[in-house]
Amino acid sequence: MVIQRWQTLFLLLAAICMALVSFLSLGTGTLPCGDTGCLSSLDFLPLFIVNILVTVLLVIDIFLFKNLGLQKKVAMVNILLEIVSIVIIGLLMIPSLSLSHIQVLSWTAPLPVVALILTILARSRMSADERLLKSYDRLR
Repeated sequence: MVIQRWQTLFLLLAAICMALVSFLSLGTGTLPCGDTGCLSSLDFLPLFIVNILVTVLLVIDIFLFKNLGLQKKVAMVNILLEIVSIVIIGLLMIPSLSLSHIQVLSWTAPLPVVALILTILARSRMSADERLLKSYDRLR
């Protein structure tokens, strides 16, 4: 029996997306000092911490393939943290909520949404693998 490891590919692509969001510019906007310039998640410590945590958990999740139950749980935690990252980026686009805000988005700003979709796809493949393994156990 061969289990397709699509979830590994999906998790790797999601980790790459979140790493890019962590270190590249999210767009241009107003800096905390009042000037206009490029803003990255490094300028917003909570966003940077969440993005790095998601990236590390995605990489760890790739290597949890021997424990499918734990891999699914870690993927669910990643989905929740990716939603938190998306909400924080959305809040940074509202000028009245923070001293610094994003006015023009960069190509990296929608990458957390792409990572979220990839993580959901990976979790669905994990569930499919689990169903496949259970069906083979019944045949024995």
